[in-house]
Amino acid sequence: MFFKNKKNKIPFSDASHVLENNYPSQSFGVVIFDIDGDNENEILIANAFGDNIIYKYDDNKQKFFDIAPENFKEPNKATLSLCVGDFLGNGSPAVYMMHADTLGGIKTQYDSVFVRELNEKHELSFKDYLGTHSSMSNPYSGRSIAAVDAHGKGKHDFYVVNYDAPSLFYTYDLHDKSIKEISKELGIRQYAGGRSILAQYIVSDNALDIFIGNEEDPNALFKKSDTGVYEEVAFNYNLSDIENDARGIAIADFDGNGLADIVIGTWEGLNSVFMQKSIGIFENYSPGFFSEPRRIRSVIVADFDNDGHEEIFINTIGQRNRMFRYLGNNEWEEIDIGALACRDLQGTGASVGDLTGNGFLDIFISVGERNSQKNKLFLGVANNNAWLRIQPLTQNGFPALGAKVRLYSKAHRNQTKYICSGSGYLCQMEPVAHFGFGPIDPKILSVEITWPGNGKDLPITRKLLGKDINLNTFIQVPHPNS
Repeated sequence: MFFKNKKNKIPFSDASHVLENNYPSQSFGVVIFDIDGDNENEILIANAFGDNIIYKYDDNKQKFFDIAPENFKEPNKATLSLCVGDFLGNGSPAVYMMHADTLGGIKTQYDSVFVRELNEKHELSFKDYLGTHSSMSNPYSGRSIAAVDAHGKGKHDFYVVNYDAPSLFYTYDLHDKSIKEISKELGIRQYAGGRSILAQYIVSDNALDIFIGNEEDPNALFKKSDTGVYEEVAFNYNLSDIENDARGIAIADFDGNGLADIVIGTWEGLNSVFMQKSIGIFENYSPGFFSEPRRIRSVIVADFDNDGHEEIFINTIGQRNRMFRYLGNNEWEEIDIGALACRDLQGTGASVGDLTGNGFLDIFISVGERNSQKNKLFLGVANNNAWLRIQPLTQNGFPALGAKVRLYSKAHRNQTKYICSGSGYLCQMEPVAHFGFGPIDPKILSVEITWPGNGKDLPITRKLLGKDINLNTFIQVPHPNS
């Protein structure tokens, strides 16, 4: 393994001052998502000791304003994490809001599910589908949630990862108009120190796999069988990693072979980059300088400078944040990220997305686990590198969480992106496949989209031809059956 010390730099602009009412607080989970339906991202923030926030960017004033309705703020509850999905299967965003007044086991503050509703004034509003003491409201203290399209129908269930308690799987029954918990029926109820979760195409080719990062327990990988029940197979793929306590996790395709790689950041343990060099064979290719112990909370993998190579950003508590780039041939380099290093920041969560519409990715960092601090916003600085942003949609016109997007290029490396289904740890990234290419025309041959499957049939796919794609654009791709 070859590793270069810091040399190249990716500039970020500290824009924290443009956040309205950015007072010191203790924030945790962050979601970047178009929550109001105008095709522009907002920032949703979970606050453990104050109001939850929804920041929206005003291009004219070049400032982010809080547009959260009163019931969404939940000031009397300790909100730890958030996840957005199409829970009702009607195309309206639902926000699963995890509350916890304890760090593990039984709690007294039950979770919430807020579904966006339309009103006459066209203002953002939500209805709470769980209520105050619903029997279907998670009674355990947890950390992370994923919105899982388990049946390939574009309707999302919420898989809730709890700590020192059972993890639960909530679905909305369209016939009974009721919420049901079905983790036992699906074979995915784990009792462990659950921390983080991914629902993506990892080892299967006809259904989403579910990977859970655990603390003081082996990591779990649930693979769907032909019967519709999941099997836990992490040990079979060398992903258990029992000696380290998982925190932030992320998925990528570093070498462009079309197979999913998994990055695991730990709490003061050894960090790993499990690369899938051949189908189902994972090997830890983490460079020594990345694997060394740190107090990691969030891990984000994205192409921040649009050069066609993905970087790994790690957000820590009380230590310097870092960024690493895979150069190919098992070579890595550390990137100079300037002010984004945030020495001594009490970072708790982080999310990525294009917040200003310029085609370059921005990072929001929530802070304050141990001490109240102001949240941080870093905007990506534009350069001359080309980019392309693709968002597959479900049958209901909702972002196709868990979808896989593969881009084939004649003059550049092939790339694969995964639409985030939620909560590497506490947080959810924007549901967009973001591609960078550098300054040279990549001569795109095609883009192939694979929607989440049902585990039995071949998943729905669609191919876009390169001749029909313009660079530096955002493209929404309807589901073939919509």
